[in-house]
Amino acid sequence: MIKLISLDLDGTALNPEGRLSPAVKEAAAKARRAGVRVVFNTGRPAPEALAFVREAETDCLVSVLGGAAVVDCATGRTLRRWDVEQPWGTKVLEACLGRGLGLMVFAGEKILVEPEYKALLERVYPYPEFHNAATVTADILGYMEAHGLPLTKVHGEGKPERFPLKELSALQGITLTSSSAHDFEVVGAGVDKGRTLALIADMYGIPLEQCAAVGDSDNDLAALQAAGLAIAMGNSPQNVKKAAIRIAPPNSEDGAAWAILSCLK
Repeated sequence: MIKLISLDLDGTALNPEGRLSPAVKEAAAKARRAGVRVVFNTGRPAPEALAFVREAETDCLVSVLGGAAVVDCATGRTLRRWDVEQPWGTKVLEACLGRGLGLMVFAGEKILVEPEYKALLERVYPYPEFHNAATVTADILGYMEAHGLPLTKVHGEGKPERFPLKELSALQGITLTSSSAHDFEVVGAGVDKGRTLALIADMYGIPLEQCAAVGDSDNDLAALQAAGLAIAMGNSPQNVKKAAIRIAPPNSEDGAAWAILSCLK
């Protein structure tokens, strides 16, 4: 019997417009009425994740930054965070900066964005929680050094031929993954959504075999592998579908609602 459902956001719980549909919110509410916990397990930072938790009225514990932190939305406190250890954090930034990429740099509790990319995001990324929390700086590495900030995660997007994948793959102390075919993400070694799912399940006193995980991308694979029931979205690439026991409809067809309801049968 499933007692906890771990839901990715982008490409999973969120529709192609980046919103929670009424069907997904009602399915989550039905699960909670049945005594099943529903938690978000996302690559997004805490301010955005907590806004979706409030909107969907899901459970308070949430995994953010691709498994790099666990946050209690009832208090806003970060309960655990795993940063990239030095010198690897600096080496990651040196590999990523200056390549004409759009970078979101998550440095502890800070979100750092370069001015040109922030201006673009203000046009195409309609999430005020992100914009209200972001700090704009033309010198991300210098800002972090001046304020003694760790590197927690890098999300990069742009032209794939500019991605520093070869350089990043050669580094120790990191995990290199992606949330779509158009980006790359860097977190610390051993950091993934499966570990945070295990931690959250333990905090709720639920064994992993009674957990379901729903996701659509490479950075969801660890959660799918950790959970007793793995559900891939219909819009997932083939390698993610192969890791799943069930395939839900795509997020354009409220596949997350189908996945949630399938766990209640």
